[in-house]
Amino acid sequence: MSQQTQFIVLHISAGFMEDGTPYAGVEVINPYPKSTGMKGNIQYGSPAVKLKLVDRSTGKPNVELARKIEQAGAYLQTVNFEGVWEVGKVKGVEQMTFTILDAQFPHLELNKKAS
Repeated sequence: MSQQTQFIVLHISAGFMEDGTPYAGVEVINPYPKSTGMKGNIQYGSPAVKLKLVDRSTGKPNVELARKIEQAGAYLQTVNFEGVWEVGKVKGVEQMTFTILDAQFPHLELNKKAS
């Protein structure tokens, strides 16, 4: 079951490798920074996370969704992503991952209301 989650877009990477294999991903941060410093140390903000952009119908990387994010001017904007949270292993360590299936752009909706 898919869920909505907000992230701020830092970087989009998508296209086709020489053999024709597609790739599509986005690097994001959490829009709600947290202070996680312990014992007097300072750690504030959000680490950058790389997420996959996946076509819901094929399960393959979604280059078109990457183009849609780029054309929306989403760099450093908060974007509502629809996706699926999963537990997976990354380099042998179990982690939560979020696979993105679609995106909505609140900053564009605000621009329409202002004009």
